[in-house]
Amino acid sequence: IRAKIVATREGGMITGEERLREYLGGLYGDVNGYDGRPTASQAARAEALARELEDVIREFNQLTAQRLPAVNRGLAAKHLEPVRVVSEADWQTRNAGEGAPPPAQSERRID
Repeated sequence: IRAKIVATREGGMITGEERLREYLGGLYGDVNGYDGRPTASQAARAEALARELEDVIREFNQLTAQRLPAVNRGLAAKHLEPVRVVSEADWQTRNAGEGAPPPAQSERRID
């Protein structure tokens, strides 16, 4: 699943490999870097990437539903903590405030 989301080849950005994360980042930069409305092709690309992301989410949910119980039974047999899947809502709560600060804090007026 990870290979569908991020570039995984050694060498990082140098290899030119792009996956979902890189495509989303590129689209975000293209749309954010222009003062006008997104183009029709950018809107279509956003929809296509959203569908790809939904496919990855569905695959992840199926994988964890099918395989994680057996993994956790094996961990429990060794008296180890189970692997818990963090819900998106819990992840959002835990990571609130991370990333770029709000514009009021990161931008300043120059007269």
